[in-house]
Amino acid sequence: MHDDDLIRAITAAVAFGVMLAGHYIGDHWVQTSGQAYGKGLDNHGCVRSAAMWHCAKHVASWTATTTVFLLAAAWWLRLPLKPGWVVAGILLNALTHFIADLRVPLIRLGRLLGRTGYIETVAVVRPAGATSTGPGTALFELDQAWHIGWLAVSALLIAGPPA
Repeated sequence: MHDDDLIRAITAAVAFGVMLAGHYIGDHWVQTSGQAYGKGLDNHGCVRSAAMWHCAKHVASWTATTTVFLLAAAWWLRLPLKPGWVVAGILLNALTHFIADLRVPLIRLGRLLGRTGYIETVAVVRPAGATSTGPGTALFELDQAWHIGWLAVSALLIAGPPA
């Protein structure tokens, strides 16, 4: 392994780790309750434009959070980030997050890949009754897996191409 490859590997690992931390902060601390509920196209009585707006606001604040984590770590560790690759990784992350958080595309993909039973049976009972979204549900777990997978791809992009 050449020094440049090692630096890229370290950059990708750091980018993934700090963006994963930013992901959880952005998804569970920064996101408002209105955004969390309002962003799903699968909600009863959903108004598409309102859902898209809630989702866009969430993804904007979530992207800002993950970007701050990334840039703070890059500054602290003096990582050799190249702006074009950082922008590409952040945009990929934002786009894939937006798609999944509308829920309907994720549900359709899950069904296409044979996850229908999982999606329909793994639910939780909350004080207001059974729900199929939110922590503890199959849709939530598929959502988080999707996000973390794309975080990994984004981290590789951010590290830049092989020399």
